[in-house]
Amino acid sequence: MEVINISNEVISLSQVSNNKPKYDKEKWKKIMDTTQSNYANMIKRLTRKSKFSNFILIYYSIFLIITTLTCKYFSDYYNVILSEYFSIILSIVVLAYSIINSNANYSVRIHILENSLNELKNLKRELDQADLQECVCKYNNMTDKTERREDIDFFNTVRSLAKLYDVSILTKKVKKVSKDNDKEKVDVVLGYLSEISVLMAITKIVIEYLWYIIVIFIPIIMFVICIMAR
Repeated sequence: MEVINISNEVISLSQVSNNKPKYDKEKWKKIMDTTQSNYANMIKRLTRKSKFSNFILIYYSIFLIITTLTCKYFSDYYNVILSEYFSIILSIVVLAYSIINSNANYSVRIHILENSLNELKNLKRELDQADLQECVCKYNNMTDKTERREDIDFFNTVRSLAKLYDVSILTKKVKKVSKDNDKEKVDVVLGYLSEISVLMAITKIVIEYLWYIIVIFIPIIMFVICIMAR
């Protein structure tokens, strides 16, 4: 039996055929909307990591050159021994980021995701005209060749939906009840929120950006220490 995976829910094709009201074209369009948002968030995440890794490689390499020149021409104002020690540490960081960047294959993964995203958009346009079973098969083939989203990608998708429908991601309740709220869509958002650990997702985001800040300021701090230690 062929199955598809949306968020954490597994839907079989037999369910599609046996329960048409639940998995009609409108339902599948919503499923594809969620997948499209996940793919967009995955591209953003991978692009961010790729750009940051490349930035660190260039930034640290330039800093190592500056440190070497400073030790040579301004040794009276700079702690050379400490600088050499820090340079070794920074070189290890550069090596680590080079290996991570190489193994991550960010450009290839982003390219595959962009192709899948474009394919999904075309599939959504075909959904109204084409046979549902055929569209479902195309959808399954597309998702099979695309890497699985991370929890943080799904969290960002749900966070966007929660903001759209005035749902608090922390309390998991509607902030303001109004006629504009679509109860069915709000229920979907609340269902998604029940599947994820909001605090864990927020913690991961905070830790990631804290790491970015720390890595950026490490060379500056080392440079200042070498001057003060002199």
